[in-house]
Amino acid sequence: MKNKNVLAGTLLLLLLCPVKTTAQKSPSVRVRMERLLGLTPQKTLPKAEILKTSEEDDVIIEDLRFQADSDNWVPAMIVKPRNATQKLPAIICLPGTSGTRQHLTDARLRLTEFPRLGWARALAKQGFLTISLDYRGSEARNQDIYLEALREQLAGRSFMGLLVHETIRTVDYLQTRKDVDGAKLGITGFSLGGAITWYTAAVEPRLSVIVPVCGGAGMYDDLLRSRPNANYHSQYFYPAGFLKLFPGDQPDVFAALAPRAVLIVGRDQDQGMPIDGLRKLEQKNKAVYANQKVADRFAVHVTAGNHTYTNEMFAQVGDWFVRYLK
Repeated sequence: MKNKNVLAGTLLLLLLCPVKTTAQKSPSVRVRMERLLGLTPQKTLPKAEILKTSEEDDVIIEDLRFQADSDNWVPAMIVKPRNATQKLPAIICLPGTSGTRQHLTDARLRLTEFPRLGWARALAKQGFLTISLDYRGSEARNQDIYLEALREQLAGRSFMGLLVHETIRTVDYLQTRKDVDGAKLGITGFSLGGAITWYTAAVEPRLSVIVPVCGGAGMYDDLLRSRPNANYHSQYFYPAGFLKLFPGDQPDVFAALAPRAVLIVGRDQDQGMPIDGLRKLEQKNKAVYANQKVADRFAVHVTAGNHTYTNEMFAQVGDWFVRYLK
């Protein structure tokens, strides 16, 4: 997902945008992230409309939409095992830029080239209910993500915050379903979906298993040292003021996820994050989990190659969910 028109200097917003802080004890990571993203709690459960239900092979598929806000409906697709007899653990599945809910729920599993197909359905076949989203800015919603992000930035709003808001409302919706075990919720996504995954996890404690894939996890400090890496993702990946609120960089955020089960899946030549940045995050967070005596609940899995998804990477994702969410 490459936007060559975005200059590395844009990322200086992370360093220069003023954010009010106090001299008192630092607020929790959740409070700071809510402030960064401009999030406000929703007091009502989202309404939902099931548009179509079908059965294919050994799964049931529901095409639906739910109401994130009064004027904002989110298209989504549920896949679950046909013969399930009890409540299911659920996984929120988030595509990369230009990915759709139909791509993720396709009957084919094809990961290495766009469109990346079928991985949400493949997870469902392992005994989960999966929900795949067409989030704000997607073509499926007749929008352009680059224009939407620019419009929100000019209006003084965080586009990442809007994406995270819709994902939180997905958690709210899952809690209303009788076929979901509300105590067993996970989240995963690729590329932009991977970034949304860990940003959402920082503010949503109901998510117990978190698996970003090529989601820009690492150290922004390392990213800022590399013009090619900094140019790869678009500006909406980087909420202005991040390093003001999290002076320790991403490790501040990921440390707060402990003791929840976190697997970061990356690539050693990922254009969106230098491998040195990911390894520094790994080292710092391993120490946090070890100190809490839950070292087995944090892992980083890196394979050789650039910004893509592979069957081997997906196998790690599936195994992690089977291990910690079932």
